[in-house]
Amino acid sequence: MTPSHLTLITGAAGFVGRHLIGALRDDRPLRALVRAHEDLDADAGVEVVTGDLADRDGLAALLDGVDCVYYLVHSMEAGGDDDFAARDRELAHNMADAARVGGVRRLVYLGGVDPQGGDSEHLDSRHEVEDILRGYGGELVALRAAMIVGRGSASFDTLAQIVDRLPILALPTWRDRLCQPVAIDDVVAALAAAADVAPGRYDIAGPDRLTFKAMVEQIAELQGGSASTFDLPFSNSRLEGAAAALVTDQDRALLTPLMAGLDADLVVDDNALIDVFGVTPTPFVVAARAALADVAVP
Repeated sequence: MTPSHLTLITGAAGFVGRHLIGALRDDRPLRALVRAHEDLDADAGVEVVTGDLADRDGLAALLDGVDCVYYLVHSMEAGGDDDFAARDRELAHNMADAARVGGVRRLVYLGGVDPQGGDSEHLDSRHEVEDILRGYGGELVALRAAMIVGRGSASFDTLAQIVDRLPILALPTWRDRLCQPVAIDDVVAALAAAADVAPGRYDIAGPDRLTFKAMVEQIAELQGGSASTFDLPFSNSRLEGAAAALVTDQDRALLTPLMAGLDADLVVDDNALIDVFGVTPTPFVVAARAALADVAVP
């Protein structure tokens, strides 16, 4: 019989999912959901299963014996889907319904911070998913983060590659918006602790409030150079997404909503990392240096 303390990680082959598996595999039995087995190498103590959250009939077997689910799914990150919000809505409803029927004790969800002074379609979608999951009837721990700094983070990798590959950067109006980037190790530590904290919504962030222009300058310095920039009087996410796709490894379908979400302040008023999760926030320059050391930019 499947142990009742089994933990399921959805989105296990993604950037955060892979790090979380590494952090949890020695502490508890894990089931990792992937779309195809080749997406994730088999690991001792980790049961790798294939499936799709769109398959409502398959979710009962997937949740058999599961006590806690980490919900790390976001359709935008798969690329190629213009209506990622509708798909995320569908998948969240499927998980909420299945978790309720299956008696899952706790869902842990990683979403995004509230944008201040602007709109963000992809952050609005993440908040909608959080609301849907909250309705499943059990315990929900929702973590909200801004830019996650680490190798494999779409937002950080895009910024680092643009800085590295373009001799001169044209910075749209979002250059002066504030962000509170958080290190991937801090996010994973908070997620690991989230299995035991009181249910609720928690903002997690790094210690630095930086403009995007300041982040560009610090990344350039860490890469051994300096940023040559000029300011644009406007912002156009479609144009910026198309341009960024030409010089980075990211897909235009992913970059366009990401760029649109930059035109707001992405900061938090109450950082739960220390008091709730016992994590000392890592300064941006330290997290960025570690990420860049792992990134082989061609």
